[in-house]
Amino acid sequence: MVGAILLVLMLGLGGCGGVDGGPLPSPSSTALTPSASPVSPQPTPSPPPAGRTLRSLGYLNGPGEQLSVPEAAVVSAAVDQENNVTVVMSQPSAAEVADYLRATLPAAGFTITKDDPAALAMTFTGFGWAGSFTGSATAAAVLLRPL
Repeated sequence: MVGAILLVLMLGLGGCGGVDGGPLPSPSSTALTPSASPVSPQPTPSPPPAGRTLRSLGYLNGPGEQLSVPEAAVVSAAVDQENNVTVVMSQPSAAEVADYLRATLPAAGFTITKDDPAALAMTFTGFGWAGSFTGSATAAAVLLRPL
């Protein structure tokens, strides 16, 4: 880009001559060499999977607008207190909930502090809350406590 601008300026000034009326020196070949690396398009990040916020599930406490669970979540038990927010889900599978949280927590502003896919366990923080996820063959749970 800079080389192209210099070329246009040099060509425009070339017809005017130098200070004493003589020709201007020719520009160096390095100034005219265009960049060899083309700009490659950046991949478009995929949007996070659809989910339901805690607020839409009726929770009054916790990061209700920021934290979500999978759209297909079937909540089998709930705790909604100032010092403890818990969502226990019987569906989808714990592995699917873990994958959902991995995809959505960072995008929502949370920091995953530990993730053990083999144990179906995860911890995270954000918005003044410390969270944990755990799963089994029959259920998945997200627990939140204020920091």
